[in-house]
Amino acid sequence: MLYKAKLGIETTYEERLFTLKVSSFIGTRAARLSICGIAAACKKMNYETCHIAADGSVFLRYTGFPERAAQGLSDVFGWDPALKMDEHPIQIVKAQDGSGVGAAVIAALADARQKKGLSLGLKAGSHL
Repeated sequence: MLYKAKLGIETTYEERLFTLKVSSFIGTRAARLSICGIAAACKKMNYETCHIAADGSVFLRYTGFPERAAQGLSDVFGWDPALKMDEHPIQIVKAQDGSGVGAAVIAALADARQKKGLSLGLKAGSHL
């Protein structure tokens, strides 16, 4: 129905089912890719438990995305499959005004690194 109403094309049941399955695979892949950085940072920092704030339309509005991301973390860390999402040691939570908070955290960390004389990851001659 949506194909006809929105795109003006006729589809068969099999075509709609195929589209549903492909889009589900793409959504799952996106969720699993999104947790790669989270898992890497947690492993690098030796975090066994924490909350990760997520901001953005995909995480907040894409149906099933948080669950798929949580499943990805569970697979990476090898948690007991019987654990519910809200029982995971590392949880992704919805951020409120995440962009502003994230920018403030990054600025504070950069300031602390600069005061210690550590690299900010900028090449020589780069300007802030």
